[in-house]
Amino acid sequence: MLFANNAAPILLIDPGRDGAIVDANPKAAAFYGHSREKLRSLHVWDINALGRSILPAMREIASWEGGHYPQRFHHRLADGSVRDVQVYAGPILLAGRKLLLCIIHDLTAVIEAEQFNRLLLENVQVGVCGIDRAGNFTFVNPVAVRALGFRHESELTRGHIGCFLTYSSPAPTDLPPDSRTAGSEGGAAALHPIFQVAETGQTARDIDATFLRSDGTPFPVRLTASPIRNHSGIVGVVVSFSDLTAEREQEAQASDLANALPGAIFQAELHPDGALRAGYFSSAATELFGLTPESELTAPSILIPLMSLKGWARIRRSLRRAGRDGKVWEGELEIGPADSRRWLLGRAQPRRRADGTLVFNGVLLDITERKILEAELQRAAMHDPLTGAWNRRRFQQALAEAEARAERYGRPYVLALIDIDHFKRFNDTHGHQAGDDALRLVAGTLSARLRRSDALARWGGEEFALLLPETELAAAGQVLENLRQAVASQQMECGSSITVSIGAGQCRAGEDTYGLLQRVDAALYRAKDAGRNRVELA
Repeated sequence: MLFANNAAPILLIDPGRDGAIVDANPKAAAFYGHSREKLRSLHVWDINALGRSILPAMREIASWEGGHYPQRFHHRLADGSVRDVQVYAGPILLAGRKLLLCIIHDLTAVIEAEQFNRLLLENVQVGVCGIDRAGNFTFVNPVAVRALGFRHESELTRGHIGCFLTYSSPAPTDLPPDSRTAGSEGGAAALHPIFQVAETGQTARDIDATFLRSDGTPFPVRLTASPIRNHSGIVGVVVSFSDLTAEREQEAQASDLANALPGAIFQAELHPDGALRAGYFSSAATELFGLTPESELTAPSILIPLMSLKGWARIRRSLRRAGRDGKVWEGELEIGPADSRRWLLGRAQPRRRADGTLVFNGVLLDITERKILEAELQRAAMHDPLTGAWNRRRFQQALAEAEARAERYGRPYVLALIDIDHFKRFNDTHGHQAGDDALRLVAGTLSARLRRSDALARWGGEEFALLLPETELAAAGQVLENLRQAVASQQMECGSSITVSIGAGQCRAGEDTYGLLQRVDAALYRAKDAGRNRVELA
């Protein structure tokens, strides 16, 4: 019988047989809720919540010579519950076989008492680890485990932090050998600031360093190291670090952009009091800003007139947001008077000084041609190419907006459909070119007599749609009559005149645009049936 009288549960495991449980004492049987015979039929991965992932760590432990080393795991009992345990495991020779002796301590109650601190470590967004004075890990939070390229903290048990450090500064010669760690160049001995903390007891903050992942890949970090003390003095160091890989990639991208693209390089400072000051502009900025070569580009008297006060306020807000979030700033600047307006794209990497000032180093690119093209494409997507009026899709958007305003605020609006009379006969008589001219003439005549808030669209073929917001039907009737007369008074180059028939209606409470369109369309047909060249109200 294996340690039958021992007060702690004990398991004997055979690493050579895939972690088979060879024997268990009565305390283990009672703890796990299995009979000893049942335990002897199980493997270590049957009781460990890690499953087969525990096998590499178990084989590593079995290779150690001398001593038992504590590790924490989740073990599963016969009733399906999971307990937090600390396992003191180490190799022993028994009847010529190398087995693994595991002494189990139930730490569930202790773990529950420590849960608050543990949750803090697990939920912070930085890596946190503790080491003793020799550099051996004592605890590692999940962020640090992942950053170092591992899956579980047990893989770092008895690991030395020196395996993950690179440092090449010369080491003082009066420090103990165990405080040294291999440097990044030729394996030269070097003292890392982490070990200086253990020697001096002084916290080291914001150290830029390089760590190594488990596969040897280096990654940049910014770390803080603080001493761990108890009644006997400094017993170790707690290290917190942030992985700077993403930040450095952003810096490299900003640098590549500044070096690869034409434009003006600039530096700007955003001070804690909100003041925005230009520190530097390259000479290319003179042409971008439309200034003379001798202009003092950083002078407020030169820069302030380039943009409106709202534009400067918007830039200031976006710079402050980028600095707060630690992200690359990117923004568009509209500069110059309306008749010679230019658009610039700015991109800059923020840096925070000790006094809180945000410094932005970046590049300005001229995107005026792109903005003009975007405006042309947007206009093409919204307008009928023949008449210049809105197309049907854009008008439907405006109609939906008018419907929403009417429903929410009770704002009236009038919808009118305008049809050119006998257009097919006109086309057959004078040709399609004259028909196109007639469409342009009607669109131009109507547009010239509408308010800026009104909307005219080519609805289809020879038919136009007109939206009169904030308008009652009685007032709209007179407006539409004036429009009808204005079209009838026009003379075409071919010598003919044209007329239009108009149907119009005002939205009613609770009526949707489909219902309104049906009423207006019916009114248009009444106008045609009544002889055309007239206005009918729905």
